[in-house]
Amino acid sequence: MAEREGSSNAPWIAFLAGVVLVALVAFGYFATTNQAPREEASLEINMPDTPTPEIDLPAPPPVPALPPTADEAPVQPAN
Repeated sequence: MAEREGSSNAPWIAFLAGVVLVALVAFGYFATTNQAPREEASLEINMPDTPTPEIDLPAPPPVPALPPTADEAPVQPAN
């Protein structure tokens, strides 16, 4: 009989990859079906109404003009 010279870790890696895959599928199932027990919290904040300050802002600057295009370029006389 031939003896095995080296050992392979492939079966162990495949086993661990399978365990991780099963865990991910189980987590996805519980996350999408909401079967996991959940607690709901409620929060109430009581604050007095505050007046909105009136701020006088300056007028915005005028809208810039469009830059000239090549068709509208002035013609310069030749010297």
